[in-house]
Amino acid sequence: MTKWKALKHGTECLQASGWPTGEEPSLLIMIQGRYHKEYWLVVLARHDARLGDLDQLIRDVWVECCEHLSSFRIGGATYDSDAERFTNGMNVPLSHLIAPGSTFTYDYDFGSPTSLDLKVIGETSVAPRDGPLCLIARNDPPIIPCDLCGGEAELALNDFDEDFQHYYCRECLSSTEYDPDCVDLIANSPRNGVCGYVEDPDTALLWYPPGWSADEIVPEEPGELLDEIPLDDETEVNAAMAAVIQDIGPDINEFVEAERAAYGEGIACMAGDTVMAFCTFMYIVYEVKIDAWDALSVQRCLVDELSQNPIFPEDWPENAVPILCRFLTHMEASGHLTNASELIAVLKEAEPAFQKAATSPEKGQAIFKLILMKAEEAGVDTDDLDAFFNFAVRELVEMAGFDLDNEEVQKELSNLLEGGTPEALAGNIRAAMIFERCEDFCQRFPDNTILEHCRRIVKDLFDHPAAPLARGDAVLWSAAIVYAACQDEDLIRPGRGAPPLGQEISSFFGVERASIRNKVRAMRAFLPD
Repeated sequence: MTKWKALKHGTECLQASGWPTGEEPSLLIMIQGRYHKEYWLVVLARHDARLGDLDQLIRDVWVECCEHLSSFRIGGATYDSDAERFTNGMNVPLSHLIAPGSTFTYDYDFGSPTSLDLKVIGETSVAPRDGPLCLIARNDPPIIPCDLCGGEAELALNDFDEDFQHYYCRECLSSTEYDPDCVDLIANSPRNGVCGYVEDPDTALLWYPPGWSADEIVPEEPGELLDEIPLDDETEVNAAMAAVIQDIGPDINEFVEAERAAYGEGIACMAGDTVMAFCTFMYIVYEVKIDAWDALSVQRCLVDELSQNPIFPEDWPENAVPILCRFLTHMEASGHLTNASELIAVLKEAEPAFQKAATSPEKGQAIFKLILMKAEEAGVDTDDLDAFFNFAVRELVEMAGFDLDNEEVQKELSNLLEGGTPEALAGNIRAAMIFERCEDFCQRFPDNTILEHCRRIVKDLFDHPAAPLARGDAVLWSAAIVYAACQDEDLIRPGRGAPPLGQEISSFFGVERASIRNKVRAMRAFLPD
């Protein structure tokens, strides 16, 4: 649920909790990351809670790593954690400084700061049951994409040379040369990735309501996840392929030759790649040889595994299932299985889902994000479409399993890259980059409403016969699309001066608000009414 729904739910629970009623009202304080608003807390503060208590809660739940200094900024005055060095310390009651509607700020660590915005969003007669403060709501851990596959990351790998964190799912981490001592869980905190911060659930538990356990706050230790990671994914794949070849290699070759005779060289090559990939997935994921294939695993392998092929001929999605059906018929005739008709039926039933998954925008977007990230890390000028296209093609070819050192592969690549970026593909790449920047900005919103609106605007502009996205500054296009989406969703209203969100968009994209507004006016001429 969003933070506001969580607040409503939490206040209703407080009224029914049976907790004590204070002599004076308790305050409800919303705390969120200044630059990472997806992280938020709601805290119940008893009337006699002190500023130092709030500092300790924030440290224990969210930020403490090396006992850095911290400070609050309230009404023009600064209150510091080191009272001996500064005039204003934190041994002062909150009720003397803040009231419903008050806003203030907090900074932890002045070298690598974590900055928070706080607001008193209400008051209640209910007081915390134990102690001066209690955490009553907290965001779920936001989904962070894996650096390699774009799926949901589970672990953070610290790069101390770059003072930077990389994020991986278990499968992708296994493909890197990682030091287990440098792997941590991803912290549910705006300090995630800063100064080696690691969550301490035992300390955070001190501020939770009764009934919680440390395991519910941070369910697993990094070592528990690492134990489940295969040591060498490439070795496992190679071993599986070797096992498939040993088991039915001659039969696959016979099938490919039959495909060549019946349908030509193109389909034969496609058949060999499709069948080999499918059999390998069945061996690795479902751990069965062909004589033990069943309907459920075959159908799941088609939709969940084979559809993730990163690069394929345009006609592959429509040919893959017919190829597999003919392969199953061939294998039953050769005596390797007896249930071909049942397996063929479930493949045909799942064919629409397979085609949708194989060609889905989400899959393409995840692959694009991965390649864009790799290009930036490699120092490729991503605004130079020819340079990016050259890099992207090589990455896709390598992801598809081709050997870039092979002379034939190199020759085909040279022929493909010789003419520069095809005009239609250049438009696709540019639109994808524009939307990628929109997506980066939209991470600050509690849901996908603005992002989906941006997606619709980009599609309308991309589909317009005048191809407006092909011209002009791509960053300005992104800023204008986000601005227009926020206007349409009534987050930016006309006639109200310079709205904070408009300023935030301007600052994020590094473009003047006047330029953004002018671009929005011009852009709307290309959009449907």
